[in-house]
Amino acid sequence: MIKKILYNKKIVPWIFIAPFLIFFTIFKAYPIIYSSFLSLHEMQGLSGREFVGLKNYIELINDSNFLKAVWNNTKYMIGTMITLIPIPLIFAVLLDSKHCKGKNIYKTILFIPTLTSLVIAAAVFKILLYKGETGIVNLLIGYIGIPPQKWLINPLLTIPSVVLIATWRWTGMNLIYFTTGLTGISKELYESASIDGANMLQRFYYITVPLLKPIIIFVATLNLIGGYKLFTEVYMLWDGGASPGKSALTLAVMMYRTAFSYFELGYASTIGFLMALIILILSLFQLKLTGFFKEN
Repeated sequence: MIKKILYNKKIVPWIFIAPFLIFFTIFKAYPIIYSSFLSLHEMQGLSGREFVGLKNYIELINDSNFLKAVWNNTKYMIGTMITLIPIPLIFAVLLDSKHCKGKNIYKTILFIPTLTSLVIAAAVFKILLYKGETGIVNLLIGYIGIPPQKWLINPLLTIPSVVLIATWRWTGMNLIYFTTGLTGISKELYESASIDGANMLQRFYYITVPLLKPIIIFVATLNLIGGYKLFTEVYMLWDGGASPGKSALTLAVMMYRTAFSYFELGYASTIGFLMALIILILSLFQLKLTGFFKEN
């Protein structure tokens, strides 16, 4: 009987994917469904719940903190798009050049920050930026004539500070993505373009960027998702996420406080469900905008 099952071409594939399906159902699908269920209830701790329908959603949409958090997440997402796509792409192209020596050493140096814990990275940057006009970063920019900045105090600099951490930490990872994509581009294309008189910038614009489009879309989608899931850096930099003037308040921080500081689990579930919905809609819109769904 067992032998018959193991040799059945219709059953065996399901046996192999069963562990994934079980874990996905328990740790992904069920929490999402249960969260959507809780979002329709008013809960104060675990004592009980009362069905309120769409009341939580109506209150949340009119909540100024929620709107501010969405805007902060959006600014952070745009900031990481600006830094974490062009910079790693340029590094990847430079390291792919035949004139570059010691490529593996540079790749290792750039990739090491990716292995660093977010908690440790945020703690270190908290010291580097410091809550005042002193600190190592201000000391360094002072050498080039830039006056010291209140990075963690000035509301205008809070999001750029978090973007700085993200750029330092994820440049190496995106570099690997782009480097892998470059290996699939034939060197003959560049040689032919050179013979036709194309300079380095033209080869980059007309060959590298179009052929790396799938990788760029992939990296952009990861940045978008990460932009709206921002939590650890903000929580660590401002001792529980209490940034000046709520200038770095994010959806994840707001959800955490609502659930574990005020114990309003129904309202927190509403925040989480809307956060997932925002990520889904924007991801699909971005993929549509970049032509991902077009048939070749």
